Amino acid sequence: MLTSSSKSIFRNLWAVPELALLILLFVCAQSAATVTPYSRQKNSDQLIQELKTAKSADWENALDPNVAPVTQEDFLDQMNKADRAIKELTHGFEVPQSEIEDALWSPPKSISPGLRITLIHQLEDAVRSDDRNEQAMLNDLAWSDSAAPADTVTFDQQRALAQSVIKDLEIGEGVHWSKIKEALEVPQSPY
Repeated sequence: MLTSSSKSIFRNLWAVPELALLILLFVCAQSAATVTPYSRQKNSDQLIQELKTAKSADWENALDPNVAPVTQEDFLDQMNKADRAIKELTHGFEVPQSEIEDALWSPPKSISPGLRITLIHQLEDAVRSDDRNEQAMLNDLAWSDSAAPADTVTFDQQRALAQSVIKDLEIGEGVHWSKIKEALEVPQSPY
């Protein structure tokens, strides 16, 4: 189920198809959580083959001389995730669906100008949602009987991360996809 902050992120998503796929895969992986092991849902041999194919594709993409160093690192990271899932499945361990989906995902080779703008807008939306959730927490605490101080550290750290990624994208710096995904997350009010 999408939260209101997730819905706002998806508003203009369809203008950039590769981002739409990227974000949808990420959200699906996040919403699936780690409740049902993926190995029970799919033939293990078929899944291992898919992971081997993803691992091989990530390796080939990492070797592409036209790929930026940051993106090469992302491909190698994804390759290692696929390798780890293969090893666990091969040895009979159950692997959560979220880990399988993450291992099968492959980042784009580059961020187009349109995708860069869309990501910046989504990150700005995430910062606004972060601010709203922080204010909601402070309002809830103001009306409660609690004498505990408000813990805004999580909100402050998330806002700083998102603003850092926005800055990197605006000036054309390479940004790891894991950092972009993390910056798009919005902490919820604990109250």
